[in-house]
Amino acid sequence: MSTAVALAALLGYAVLTAFVEERWAWSLFQAGIFVLAGWRAVRPARFQAHLALAPLAAAGAWPFVQLALGTSVSRAVTFGAALNWCTFVLVFALSYETLRAPEVRRWFLGVITTFGMLLAFVAVLQKYSSGGKVFWLFQSGYQEGVLGPFVSRNQFAAWVELLLPAALYMATGRRLRPLFGCAAVVLFSSAIASASRAGFVLVSGEVVVAAAALAARRAAPRRALGLAALQFAVLAAVATAIVGWQGLAARWESRVPEAVRIDAVRASLEMVRARPWLGSGLGTWPTVYPRYAGFDAGVFVNQAHNDWAQWAAEGGLPFMLFLAAFAVLLCKPAVQSIYGLGTVAFLLHAFVDYPMQQRPALAAWFFALAGAAMAWRNRRTPAYDGPLRGTGPGSLGLAGGDPAGLQTPGAAAPSRPLQR
Repeated sequence: MSTAVALAALLGYAVLTAFVEERWAWSLFQAGIFVLAGWRAVRPARFQAHLALAPLAAAGAWPFVQLALGTSVSRAVTFGAALNWCTFVLVFALSYETLRAPEVRRWFLGVITTFGMLLAFVAVLQKYSSGGKVFWLFQSGYQEGVLGPFVSRNQFAAWVELLLPAALYMATGRRLRPLFGCAAVVLFSSAIASASRAGFVLVSGEVVVAAAALAARRAAPRRALGLAALQFAVLAAVATAIVGWQGLAARWESRVPEAVRIDAVRASLEMVRARPWLGSGLGTWPTVYPRYAGFDAGVFVNQAHNDWAQWAAEGGLPFMLFLAAFAVLLCKPAVQSIYGLGTVAFLLHAFVDYPMQQRPALAAWFFALAGAAMAWRNRRTPAYDGPLRGTGPGSLGLAGGDPAGLQTPGAAAPSRPLQR
């Protein structure tokens, strides 16, 4: 449990300081993760690893290959990216190994969901009252649209995408249902308040998929699930009316940035053709892009607005394939666990924006939730976890009223005397 507490604390620190441009803030998080990994390494307990760690570790080693072969156009930038990817590998490994215990995993999900609700609430208040200042105190360089520690609406929405399925999942349990239900409503409405188009589409999809998955598992009687869905819809509509949807509507009507995004992706593909195997070096896309830009947009284009294209341009096709293999291994447990759905949405968001770039704290959250999703056990494993256990409509266990396997296999339900 102590490792889970330390990991949750480090993740909270990382996101709260995500707005800090200086290296020290992120370096402190990295130091904390390295210390935590070292402490875990000296413990006598056997370390448990998942198959997905192999392609992720290969991706983490790839920038060192670029440095060794001298293929990066900026060694200093690529070395910084290499340290970042080592951090991501350790975050995933620690999360998976630490959160294998169901009770620890439930605690972790509950803590980060509650934290997410509070920060999302503060973020919406800040957006409308801080004049662009982070937490009403720190200058961000912007006059509006700053949500908590996030100066980018899309990165804030991507962070919400990670947490919303966890809130929905925890809200189906027996404990603290109102708290986690409120967390889901606050997170959903904050994504709308952010005015991120991709964020709105993805959080809406998460709600639909999570509801369908819960219904398929018969986590509760259909009438109860229908009532819960209706309550969520009403509360979300009220919350959305309060936080405002006009900004999102205006963004749907705007098409100005699309030319820049399209050219950035086109340029990325040209970079891949020029250096298909080793790329230009991780972290170097902003340096190389001007050579391939189709026109002068009059602004500094700092990312490709497509993480997958940028990974292929910076790391070459092998690096992108390592991450694609990791994504494939992640998808099944992420969907089955329900609370891991946010990682799938996050990867889909990466096709139209850059949640993995610029703010490494956001990527660290992704890999922590990915580790938690990988730690989920399938229904035939005795250690099946989750607040859903025992909430099904039947009482006959696996042989009868629990076809979704929500109770522990082999544990018969207690017999009840017949009543006249």
